[in-house]
Amino acid sequence: MSDTPLLPADEVGFTIDADERVWPTVSVDAASHPGVADLARVHAVEGVGDVRTTARRIDGPAGALFLLGVTLSTPVRASFAVRFDLPAHREFLEAVAGVGHLVVATPDPGEVEHDRPLWLAVDLDGPALREVLDA
Repeated sequence: MSDTPLLPADEVGFTIDADERVWPTVSVDAASHPGVADLARVHAVEGVGDVRTTARRIDGPAGALFLLGVTLSTPVRASFAVRFDLPAHREFLEAVAGVGHLVVATPDPGEVEHDRPLWLAVDLDGPALREVLDA
């Protein structure tokens, strides 16, 4: 994972779509990683493709971290990881595990209302995520 961008979770929350479905959403700053910032557009144009996720918990003296790795093999090859702090993001991550998906927002949340940017939605294995979270 050394070449994989590690993006801290800036803000977490929930987005409600036009069909009133709730989508756990994390915003990350991908400005220095244009390949990651462009993934939502690529998937909107080329299709969802193949997305895999991994979860890892790291306990240390300063607290616990939860890393969610995202790897795409089609339509492009890319990977990144989102770093969540525990216990601050635990309730949010439990919600992610409960619904089995996460939206990754790369633009500035303040610009969303005007720009209507594309975001990357990822399906994941909720029970596996919860198992790592509870480890």
